[in-house]
Amino acid sequence: MMVRDRQQGAALLAVLIVSVVLVTLLGASSVLLNSRLQIAEASKARMAADAKAYAKINQLIYLLSTQRRTVAGVSQGIATKTAQTNEDGLYLQPIAGDELRTDGFLYQEQDIEFSIQNEDGLLPINSSFQYWLKLWLKNTGYSLSEQSYFADRLADYADGDDWQRPAGAEKATYLLQDKMLPMNFLLQQCSELAQVSMWDALVTNHPQILAHCSLRRSPRLNINAIPISLWQKLWPGSVQRLTEARARGRWLITYQDSYLIEPALALIPEEYYSPLGGERYILSVTAKGNTQKISVEIGEKNNRPFTRRTIY
Repeated sequence: MMVRDRQQGAALLAVLIVSVVLVTLLGASSVLLNSRLQIAEASKARMAADAKAYAKINQLIYLLSTQRRTVAGVSQGIATKTAQTNEDGLYLQPIAGDELRTDGFLYQEQDIEFSIQNEDGLLPINSSFQYWLKLWLKNTGYSLSEQSYFADRLADYADGDDWQRPAGAEKATYLLQDKMLPMNFLLQQCSELAQVSMWDALVTNHPQILAHCSLRRSPRLNINAIPISLWQKLWPGSVQRLTEARARGRWLITYQDSYLIEPALALIPEEYYSPLGGERYILSVTAKGNTQKISVEIGEKNNRPFTRRTIY
């Protein structure tokens, strides 16, 4: 009897052990399955967000490539009456009235945020004419000698020779500083500014320079495309007037309009800025926390309708 009881006890113990093992395995399997389901759901949501962002970017490219561009931005093709032209083919109205702003204004559309930034409203980093960069540096607190210092080092980094400007830096300086040698070519990404000799500290202390940077070479600024944050840096005294004017749909159609907003513009040669212009745009679209950012250049005449480049 005792032997049978022991055998039954051992069998019961074995059953309990197997049960515990099975429960543990089932628990682990359940956790693993739930984890994989969560990963799958997250991947599905991310894919849906990517699709929405991709669709929005393509919609914006289509508008830029096919619709009228004015001082207020790019028309959405809705206000057809204001698109009428006279006998010379000129628009009867300077503003269509249905534009999407191209000054970097952030739009919110359901679960998507997007902005269009005309690059002619940003600092032309690849330009040999650095009036606007020096003004930005001046209003950031840098002295005249420091402005020349940064401008010369940027120019030496981008030019194709090893001749060093008075305040610049060429190959020998980079070797002494144990830094990557200058590319001797125009910057391809604004993030390259941190690689320019002594610019790394500037970028670290004032990271907004990257948001205010354009890779274009033309020195002329489109004053209607200058983002509010950059205008505040260039002309802090008039940023409130400009913000209110844009919010009311009042754009700078003539040079005289710009003088009313910022009188200092009357002292700057008109070839340095314009109320209109620009063929390159930065498109930024965020959906579900996922951001896609590209640069689009609109073609002219027989050129391709547009070219696009991803911004990192």
